[in-house]
Amino acid sequence: MTAPVELKCPQCGAPLAMEDVNVAADVILCRSCNCTGKFSDLVREKNDEEILETLPCRMKVMKTPRGLEVTYRKSKAIGFFFLFFALFWNGFLCIFLFSSSGNERAGSLVEQLFFIPFILVGIGVLAGAVYALFGRMTLTLNPGRGELFRGVGDMGRRQKFLLARDARITIEDSSMRQNDRVLRKIVVEQPGGKPFQFGTGIAEDEAQQYVAALLRQMRD
Repeated sequence: MTAPVELKCPQCGAPLAMEDVNVAADVILCRSCNCTGKFSDLVREKNDEEILETLPCRMKVMKTPRGLEVTYRKSKAIGFFFLFFALFWNGFLCIFLFSSSGNERAGSLVEQLFFIPFILVGIGVLAGAVYALFGRMTLTLNPGRGELFRGVGDMGRRQKFLLARDARITIEDSSMRQNDRVLRKIVVEQPGGKPFQFGTGIAEDEAQQYVAALLRQMRD
C-alpha cells in the first residue's frame, strides 16, 4: 500500500520515507531521530488542521489572559424539556403532599419516607434543567497544560491536566449509554499516571473531534 505524501515525523518534522511507513502494522519510523510511532496517530493529527477550520455549533473559542478558552453549552431545547418536566413533576408532587398533610389521618413515618425518592427525582431533574439552560463546559488551554471547568456561572468543578508533547489524545467509547447509544469520551494520556477523561456530555461528534484536535495542537 502506498503511503500518503508529505508525511513528517511528529517529533523532529523530518520527511518520512515510504519504506519507513508500515500501514498494515500501524508503525512509522523516522531515521533522522530514530523515533517510532503509530501510523494511525500520524494520519489523525494530519487531519486536525482540516477539523479546526470549522467551529462546531454551541461552541465558542476566545483568547483570554488565562489562555485559550473553549466553551461548550448544551442544547437549550433539552433544558426547556427538563424544565417543563420538572415543573410538572414537582407541581403534582407538591399538590399531593399538601393535600395529604391536611388529612386528619396523616400517613405513618414509613409512608412519608416513601415519597423521598420522588422528591429527589424532582430535585435532580430541576438541577439538570438549570445546568442545560445556564451551565457550561470550558477548557482553558495553554501549551502543555489545560484546565476543565464544568458548572453554572463560577460555581462548579475545576480539573487540571497535562498536555505532554508525546501524549496520545483519542476519542473512545465510554461505559455510559443514553437512549441505547454508547456515549464517547475524550482520553488524554497523562505522564506516568491515569489518563484524563471527559467529554461524555458533548453530544455532537464533530464537537468532540474539534476539542480533541485542539488538544493535540496544544501539546508541548
